[in-house]
Amino acid sequence: MIGTLEIILIITTILEFNPLMQSIKILRLKKVKDVSIWTYVMIFFIGVLWLYYGIVLNSLPLIIGNSIKLLASFSVIIVYAVYKR
Repeated sequence: MIGTLEIILIITTILEFNPLMQSIKILRLKKVKDVSIWTYVMIFFIGVLWLYYGIVLNSLPLIIGNSIKLLASFSVIIVYAVYKR
């Protein structure tokens, strides 16, 4: 049975895919005018720190959740770099 904490963790992990939606929007519109790249750079570096912490603790939920966060935020950074020119 899944408890309240697990449900909260599942929901927040799903919300970590939000930067992927921003990447899709950038790809669709082919413009980055309204995107704050520094927000995603900060999310990326915070994710790196949390991933490191998860590895030190050997915590699979932290490792998985923050790996997702890193991939999602990095996708925005890459797409931003491509369409900024």
